[in-house]
Formats: sequence, C-alpha cells, structure tokens
Amino acid sequence: MTATPAEDVRDQLLRAAVAAPSVHNTQPWRFRFRGWVVEVHRDRDRELPAEDRDRRMLYLSLGAAVFNLRVAAALCGYGTDTRSVLDRAHPDLVAEVELVIPGPDIQSLSALAPYVPLRRTNRQPYSDRRVTPEVQKLLELSARLEGALLDWAEAPARRRWLQLASSDAGALDDQDAARSAERRRWVGGARARDGVPSNALGPRSEGEISPVRDLAATPADESRTVIAFEAEPQLAVLSTRHDGRPEWLRAGQAMERVLLEATALGLSTSLLNQALEHDELRWLINDPLGPSYRPQVIIRVGYGPPVPATPRRPISDVLLD
Repeated sequence: MTATPAEDVRDQLLRAAVAAPSVHNTQPWRFRFRGWVVEVHRDRDRELPAEDRDRRMLYLSLGAAVFNLRVAAALCGYGTDTRSVLDRAHPDLVAEVELVIPGPDIQSLSALAPYVPLRRTNRQPYSDRRVTPEVQKLLELSARLEGALLDWAEAPARRRWLQLASSDAGALDDQDAARSAERRRWVGGARARDGVPSNALGPRSEGEISPVRDLAATPADESRTVIAFEAEPQLAVLSTRHDGRPEWLRAGQAMERVLLEATALGLSTSLLNQALEHDELRWLINDPLGPSYRPQVIIRVGYGPPVPATPRRPISDVLLD
C-alpha cells in the first residue's frame, strides 16, 4: 500500500467534499491529507459570527462535507472511519476521515455518488404533488442510519407554526445590521467561486408567510418577481438526541444523506433554518419531539423545476499543505 491515496483518488474526494451545502454557500472548510487520513478543518475567514454565533451551522456544513467524503471514498472502494476531533493544539481541526477496508455500507454509500454533483438548494415553487408516505419513510431511514431523527410536520397546525417561526426569524434578521452586512457579503450578484448568486434566489412569495427563505440582500434582489408557492409545503425537522459540536457534525452528515437520497428519488429540497438560528425560537421547535431532542435542520421537500448549481471553489483553494 502506498503512503497516501493516489492523486486521482484525492481529487475525487475533494471534489465531492466541496460540493456539500453550507450557509450562504460560504464553503467554510479546508482539507489536509495525512497518510490515509483526510483532516477536515474549519476556515475561520468564511464563518458567519453574526448569523451563526455558536457555530452550529458551521459544524452542520462541515458534517455535510464529511459525508460527501465518505460517499466518494466508497465509490473508490474504501471504507471510512470518521472521528470528531477536539484538540487544543489544533483548534481548527474538526474531524478526521480515515480510509480503511470497506464495510457492509459501501454499496449504499457509493450508490449516492452520482447525486453529489446533482444536489441543489431549490428555492423555486414546488408542485402540489405530494411526497408519499413510502418516500417519507425512506428519508426517515436515511437520517436514522446517521444517528438522527427526521420528523415530518404533517399536521397543518405544526406546519403553520414552523412557517410562522421562520417568518418571525426573518423579520429579526432584517432588523440586525450585522446579519444584513454578512448577507450582503455573501448573497447577490454574479458569483464565480462562492456565495449565493442572484439567479439562485428564486422568486419572492406572494403569500405573507413563505415556505422558502428569502436571502435578498440588495435592492435589486428585493425587487425579484413575486409569484405563488405551494399552499401546503412538506416540511421535516431533523433532530439529534443531544447538542454540541460532535452532534452537530453528526447532524450535518445525516442532513446530507437525506438530501442526497431525496435527489436520487427525483425530489427537490431547500432549507428553512432561520428559526433555528435564534435560540428563543429554536427551543420552541422541539415540540412534539420532547426535551430530549434538539432540532438541527428544517428541510422543505417536494417536486420543483430544475435549477442551476451554485459556484464552488477549486480544490486547490481548499487543500492545506
């Protein structure tokens, strides 16, 4: 066995990792190969201190990148041993993904590889076609395989509560100068390497309560076309039993597995997480899961039109010496 993976394997791993979703597409990660271990580092220059004060969403993004590494490794014929890292001597090192002998999950992981570059955050209106209970259960299983719970907000009262909480959070965001400044840095215009370009924002909802997050940060983006969205969006809350950085990393892997499985099933997805970014609203979303669960992600699922990919940094930008 060679001292490190072959160059084409390393490139394949990194291409998958950088395709992961992140808040405002900041892509807050860097990677280093140490023998057969891929180190996953946070990139502090790409964090959002106003919007993500405790860095929970950062770790979800890093967890999504970790899951994509696992998928790419499986496609290359490797198993993976993933470890959360807390090292005072290396404070930016978040996780290690070691390439090992493949295990029984190699087929289920490698089957998701074609959908890594196809996954999109789709902020367009979805059709009225419902996601069936059978498909819902498949996505629930995807979350459980990563140690998380996916709970569907099927009751109209709970679905409306999630949308109201998201609307309240959006209003709080608009009143926060620091959050608005962060958003202007990362959202809008034509972007070639990172951030959310204007063409990925989708239209604005004509309803008072929207099923999609409006990230508009400039007057031009605020004047986008206004149209009707689906009347009864299908929303699911992904939760973990505990909180803290290891659980956030786990939740990010579960989130990405659900998103990739949804993509494989022909579904569109977007995230409605703004309420979870406010502590006073996040704890209220625990119900009906109970106090032992911590909500990490709210996912909107449905059938939407094709949308373009958002830009990605070249792998040379994310590879540490």
